[in-house]
Amino acid sequence: MREKILEIVFIALALVFAAGGYGMHRLGAVGFHLAPRQPDDLRIVSWNVGGAGGYGGRSLKNEFLPHIAAVLKELNADLILLQEVASPHQVQRLSRKLGGRWEVIVSTGGSSLLAVLGQRGRLQSQTRLTQSFRSQAASYQSPGMPPVLVINLHASPYSAKERNAQIGRATDVLMSHNSGHLKILAGDLNLDVDIDKRRDLFTDDEYLDVETYNYLVQHFSDVTQNTGSTAEPDRRLDYIFLEAGQVKVIRAGPWKGRRVADMDHDPVVADLQIKKGP
Repeated sequence: MREKILEIVFIALALVFAAGGYGMHRLGAVGFHLAPRQPDDLRIVSWNVGGAGGYGGRSLKNEFLPHIAAVLKELNADLILLQEVASPHQVQRLSRKLGGRWEVIVSTGGSSLLAVLGQRGRLQSQTRLTQSFRSQAASYQSPGMPPVLVINLHASPYSAKERNAQIGRATDVLMSHNSGHLKILAGDLNLDVDIDKRRDLFTDDEYLDVETYNYLVQHFSDVTQNTGSTAEPDRRLDYIFLEAGQVKVIRAGPWKGRRVADMDHDPVVADLQIKKGP
């Protein structure tokens, strides 16, 4: 009887991971490990770079910009999503330090900005889909690959109610626009729904965060689930969500040990193999 119960539990776990786009080999995997990838794979990075020196801890100060550039250059991603940058000029300097031919889109408004950088493909701003200074929409098309619609989001750190509205709107926008595009939602969502972690650091409206997360996973796969914390102190606040069924996740998670100065976020990385159709 005990063996039968264990068998049922194992099958149930396998079904849960399969539905979320995971293989059993990802169970318990911690962090992103840089490895060679196929030329057709899509690598996406999301990184809150706030705290890398400068006034108020929000600026990519010149002395720390080479470090940020070195990390991103080593990753050699196709898409980079940044949160908490101070100005378009800083992003342009970062782009030059990265080398290559990067296209850059920087948001407007708010006390800190968002940026999307793309290479090896065409990057276009989708401002008509942006509803607040905390979100940024862009499309990306690489030769021979299906088009991508991505929203870079920095949700409110202090209000679960605001996070709920911001993330809900972003999800609805992605699901209702640009048919035929692979939909990706990524950024610093400030959700920490791990039940064994502290709840007193930002808000105590945990039921709203759980509700928000559950709404997200109705539409998307959480590709960095079970890969470790992304921010101090031991919290998972940064995510990459994408449509289930269209993508095979090769590897994903926070890339540890890349913070500098007063930064408290790790870059979160995913290598994706996108289905090219029948």
